[in-house]
Amino acid sequence: MGTIPSLIDDTGKQSAGRRGSRNVNVVTEINGDIPIDSDIPDGAHILVISKDQTYLTHGIHKFPAKFFPELPRYLIQKYSQVGATVLDPMCGSGTTVLEAMLSRRFGIGIDIDPMARLLTKVKTTALDSGPLERTKLWVIERVRGMLEDHSHEPHVPGFPYRDCWFEPFILRELGIIRDAIDMAARARAIEGGNSEERENIHDFLKVVFSSIIREVSNADSHCTRTVVRKRLHKEVAEGMAASRFISALSRQTDAMTAFSRACQTGGLPAAKVCEGTATKTGLGDEAIDLAVTSPPYINAVDYPRTHQLEMYWLGLMKAGPLSDVKRNYIGTETVYKEEYADLRQSGFVALDPSLKKIHKVDPRRSYITYKFFMDMKEQFCETLRILKPGGHYCVAIGNNTIRGVNIRSQDILSEIAVSDDVGFTLEKRFFSGLIRHFIHIPRKERMSGEWILILKKE
Repeated sequence: MGTIPSLIDDTGKQSAGRRGSRNVNVVTEINGDIPIDSDIPDGAHILVISKDQTYLTHGIHKFPAKFFPELPRYLIQKYSQVGATVLDPMCGSGTTVLEAMLSRRFGIGIDIDPMARLLTKVKTTALDSGPLERTKLWVIERVRGMLEDHSHEPHVPGFPYRDCWFEPFILRELGIIRDAIDMAARARAIEGGNSEERENIHDFLKVVFSSIIREVSNADSHCTRTVVRKRLHKEVAEGMAASRFISALSRQTDAMTAFSRACQTGGLPAAKVCEGTATKTGLGDEAIDLAVTSPPYINAVDYPRTHQLEMYWLGLMKAGPLSDVKRNYIGTETVYKEEYADLRQSGFVALDPSLKKIHKVDPRRSYITYKFFMDMKEQFCETLRILKPGGHYCVAIGNNTIRGVNIRSQDILSEIAVSDDVGFTLEKRFFSGLIRHFIHIPRKERMSGEWILILKKE
């Protein structure tokens, strides 16, 4: 087995982290795909210059903390065979599931988040180009017609602080777009195929609609939290929502057509988004060949809050406070006071000292940290149950700093995974950084990334 080539700047020189340090971590830069015939050594640091962020349907919708496609692509092809079943139990926007399909594996996605499930379904469901193109033109025509008809009053859903999030003219435009999408289904504008195929096109339209909502709101477009920052002086102009939607619909129709063509010509297997959660997948014993996932960070991305505007418009957000929605998420911050009244200890040496330090400053954050890792322990047990003997579980996890305490998640999860209560073998782990090739980032800031744990069921 070969080793990863040490290059990727124009000079062919290796780049090194922490220059001048006694323990220098040599960083191997990789331009695009990670060579499948290469063996990444234990403890290695790689830096992938991703070029496939918007390849086919990958770019249909923004999603915080997304996998860049090259990493799951490498892990899928490295640790499974063509025709294998690949699961992502916390699938997010569906990057792993889509890459499983493109690698001729059967992809399964599970996620507690309804937005994640919808995105994954749409990204991995091929659509007939004829009905899709006709529906696109029908919807665009209806949007333009209703915009010109000043007597038309679209349905605008009510939700908390709606008039703070959106200008009145944007609310009307978004209402018109949503009306046109729903009218397309009711008026049988989605021609051809059966009811399932028409529903799939309808879901595609909803995701494209969702993709422009944050951008035309008053909220900061680049923040993982949904917040209005007055100092940004965000400009939202009349006609902006309609024009952005029409542009996105045309662009994503082309992307979906390319994906569907690849599915047809390549004979790619279908993917599936299952009901269930990361800790209760509903899958049978030894049902999968490989699992690949990137769990949420502790206290990092609040997914329901991040997507609350989109979920309100799509009808995915239940009535009631956000805290009720978030309580069952792994990594949740929504906990009861009685749960963190006393210091919780896990029995894991990599975790408990940190829990004590955090508890002295913030008992609530200490419990949130404890609960995350106990949830992950339960998730590891579930994955071990459904994984075939000899199968691998590849987990990408980043570190956190909580109340000034550095949480070395890779050490903690490694200890949990190999414990008697779980039973994985840790084959190796390596660090994966990321550069988006179209963003100019100072080199000293490029090493943010995740540790990849390669676990095996013996």
